[in-house]
Amino acid sequence: MRPLLAVLALAVAAPLAAQTGGSSEPGLGVVWSPAPRWLDGVAAGRRYLDGGLDYGTDFVYSTVADRDIPPVEVVFDAGLQTVARVFDYRNGLRDLGTGVFRGAAYDVSNPDKPRRLNVGFFEDPQGGRADRVWNPDGSPTGAREYLLVFSSGYDTGTEAYAGRNAYTTDVYYGLAARVADGRALYEQPSTLTLTPAPLRDVVASAIDNGRAEVVWTAAAYTGAATVRVLDGADVLAAAPAKTGRVVLDGLDPARRYALTVSLSGSEGTVAEVTAEVQPSVSVGVAGASHLDPGRAGTSGYGDTWGYTAPDGTEYGLLAVRAGGLSVIDVTAAPDGPPVEVAFAPSPPGARDAKDVKVYGRYAYLVHEVGPVQILDLADPAAPVEVGRLDVQPGVLDGGAHNAAVANGHLWVIGGRTSGASPGGAGLRVYSLADPTAPALVGTFRPDHQPVPYYHDVEVRGGRAYGSAIYAGGGVDVLDVANPGAMTLISTFTYPGAGAHNTCATEDGRTVYVGDEIGTAGNWIRIFDASTGDPELVGEVVVDRRAAVHNCYVRGARLYVAHYTEGLRVFDVTDPHRPVETAYLDTFRQPGHGYRGAWTAYPYFASGKVIVSDMQTGLWVATLDQPVAADEDVASGAPLRVWPNPTRGRATVAYELLAPAEVRVSLVDVLGREVAVAQSGARAAGPHEAVLETAGLPAGVYVVRLAVDGQTRSSRPVTVVR
Repeated sequence: MRPLLAVLALAVAAPLAAQTGGSSEPGLGVVWSPAPRWLDGVAAGRRYLDGGLDYGTDFVYSTVADRDIPPVEVVFDAGLQTVARVFDYRNGLRDLGTGVFRGAAYDVSNPDKPRRLNVGFFEDPQGGRADRVWNPDGSPTGAREYLLVFSSGYDTGTEAYAGRNAYTTDVYYGLAARVADGRALYEQPSTLTLTPAPLRDVVASAIDNGRAEVVWTAAAYTGAATVRVLDGADVLAAAPAKTGRVVLDGLDPARRYALTVSLSGSEGTVAEVTAEVQPSVSVGVAGASHLDPGRAGTSGYGDTWGYTAPDGTEYGLLAVRAGGLSVIDVTAAPDGPPVEVAFAPSPPGARDAKDVKVYGRYAYLVHEVGPVQILDLADPAAPVEVGRLDVQPGVLDGGAHNAAVANGHLWVIGGRTSGASPGGAGLRVYSLADPTAPALVGTFRPDHQPVPYYHDVEVRGGRAYGSAIYAGGGVDVLDVANPGAMTLISTFTYPGAGAHNTCATEDGRTVYVGDEIGTAGNWIRIFDASTGDPELVGEVVVDRRAAVHNCYVRGARLYVAHYTEGLRVFDVTDPHRPVETAYLDTFRQPGHGYRGAWTAYPYFASGKVIVSDMQTGLWVATLDQPVAADEDVASGAPLRVWPNPTRGRATVAYELLAPAEVRVSLVDVLGREVAVAQSGARAAGPHEAVLETAGLPAGVYVVRLAVDGQTRSSRPVTVVR
């Protein structure tokens, strides 16, 4: 029998219903009793309890449909024990056997006969909680002791989950929690009551140009009922509430609709939710095609990057998180389908291939656990592993989350931050003088941050932007002109920050910050960095329910992979006021969350944009507006140099359409080379170099770009004192 607790209740502020465009109805009632509440949610991008709580398919890809989620009570009581299944947070959520949850969970669909449920939780074996007991701490991540409430009836051994991982199991609710500031774990017996709304999970999504579907859940309403979809006073569709889906035809693809979804029973209107949709899957896209290599497994696909072979053939490199790299010929796409020409498996023991970058003819495949794998693409149809780079030597299950290639170096971030062998998951920089054997030249650990971890890094000229995603850490600006002696310049942030990555305009005066898990909206913030003290000046909001992922800038365009919202392209001629010019929906299912587009790579000479989608593979698109001539520096357009005039240091930006030997130098009026900013092999894509001019006399000079021994572009620059 479940214990009777005090009746004083503290209602936890939950976001409005999780519908596109918002709603006046909560999707989930969340009540804690009695006060005070000693447990907070972790800022993990979920919909309820400060971002730490969700249900059904929005937590570890549960197999339980949202419509089947019942009301549940979770009891926290040190005197009550439940045998729980334990899953390894660091190893694919694999089964670690049984443990103990001090409390119990009950399905209270029938309050008179509550049904006790199985529970489980995560443990991070290197995070100080390898004791098989659910005991989150007060850190920003709560030691990652995430609680799972299953749909199965309590069997005292949870044997149904033996040998499985926690992904795609029958989870009703998932709770990422931490001990509230100033409180103590189990300081008194308490109950968390979770009650689904009668009308919830209302989502309208485009399924083609001019067509949309509206889905909803009304299982919590037990009477006979009808759902109507209205455009103002006009009824567009009606269906029995339990149907859960209607398709709308004949809509205007250029219009954004604010649809009212109304649930009516015998007593009249029970609930209404507003769902917004523009019934279009693409705008500004001349053509698109895609390939699912069939290797997604349960983890899906990760990053993508481009490689252009010496013969001009363009390839998309797709990280397969289950273990490897897919090499895909995109030359004929989108007129023809992309073609997988090779697959390179990850090294033994490496797990979760998240990221890939290219330098010259070499690809660097980053694993969350395990080494960076170095692959020679001299023959893209037969990649050859030529090296492995251990980026956290001596750290059990050490690895990285992401990497960048810039200025002849590999910049690695992420990895383990805690445990018996902490790795210092800040920034590690490796010289690529020998691309097959990167040599460590410098590190920077952000110990000033609440969590000393960078989730992403961008390098422009002599500066790097490190995204400290956890606990509102914001973005660090580092001086990396000398990678062997990197220093912190400043940190900028915003309330509720969950900074995932940055992408700056090519002059470095504007920085776009994508937010993935913050508590104040998971969209892009715009910072004016022209004065050296970045100031928040705007936002880019595609859908307030949708999380943004990676972004990149090429010329006057901002390219965004926006998870469920697909590829979004913005004109940033006015960098503080981006204007959307194109989009392509790569994830044509209803709902939001961490699904869909991961990365958009826009640097091919052909103007193609490739997009990796976690579920559907690699997309190839061409835009209605072709790449402008001034965006292709290596084809003869001027170099970009700033500031000009310069005093002491200038940044030079250029772009290569294929791998090449490059020399960026400064010559005086007599044609003498007086400074060299960069020399050596470079990959296709955008590059920057830093020119030191402090020791030069004032006057007019010329910045010169030589590609494979031939001068391709030049730009006058004035040095002042």
